[in-house]
Amino acid sequence: MKHRSPTTILLYALLLTFSLWYVTPFIWALVTSVKQPGMVFDGRWLPYERSSRAVIGGKEMEVRIVEEREETFLVRLEGTDELHEVSRKELETVSPNWNNYAETWQLVPFGRYFLNSILVAVFMTIGQLVTCSLGGYAFSRLRFPGRDAIFLLYLGTLMIPGPVLTVPIYLLLREYHLLNTYQGVILPGLFSAYGTFLLRQYFLGIPQDLMDAAVLDGCGYWGVFRHVFLPLAKPALATLAVLSFLATWNDFLWPLIVISSPEKMTLPLMLNHLMGQYSTDWTRLLPATVVALLPVIVVYLIGQRYIT
Repeated sequence: MKHRSPTTILLYALLLTFSLWYVTPFIWALVTSVKQPGMVFDGRWLPYERSSRAVIGGKEMEVRIVEEREETFLVRLEGTDELHEVSRKELETVSPNWNNYAETWQLVPFGRYFLNSILVAVFMTIGQLVTCSLGGYAFSRLRFPGRDAIFLLYLGTLMIPGPVLTVPIYLLLREYHLLNTYQGVILPGLFSAYGTFLLRQYFLGIPQDLMDAAVLDGCGYWGVFRHVFLPLAKPALATLAVLSFLATWNDFLWPLIVISSPEKMTLPLMLNHLMGQYSTDWTRLLPATVVALLPVIVVYLIGQRYIT
């Protein structure tokens, strides 16, 4: 058996603790999404279902809960004033309410909002992969006047807060009649200074000898990019794809500003609509939230084997 040092054991313990810290909210959301209405914040992890019938005096009778205690219920027999104390085990059984998902899907056109988010996230992610890979390749390997100055200027846009650009971009989209369209949501996000910087730094780590060998074999700039740099950049491309998809999928502010038609809204906007002004039906909101998380998990599982 391999001996592990105390430092290694301590490190694993810390990693496990932090993992549980981050995973616990997701587990709570998943469990709560299948709880019965009115039992979301009952202080227990498992989803319970309460029966309206209990065995009292050897007979099964209809009862109504009057008071909830730690381990028992004070119930009143239907049609009488008789009060009895019964244990929780008699009235409660562990039973996930999977109907919450079906009812949420029927409550709003969930499929439409889901497809809208998929459309926006996929096109924006593909667009960033194309523009950022081409930009990173140009700034790392091509020589042209002012290359470094242009790159620094482009990189400097990361210092501009996003809200500052909201009004100019909105006015520009209005001039081109792109408000309340998918194009208006997608086009401003097709370019990313961070993504270009990420891929440029990765391309700089690829040996120049590979590029020279490809040129000797007859490849032009496009051939070198297509056959040498892109295959070797799978880890960086996968990382950018996951980050881009996650940011686009969870984006709330920009679709809220651009989209006004209910049928064109994305999932974050729909989830916001499920939250009432004075109260929130958590047995509707949480199932929708859990379903909204699935595409992000799938994208990460697909891309994780490429990420270093």
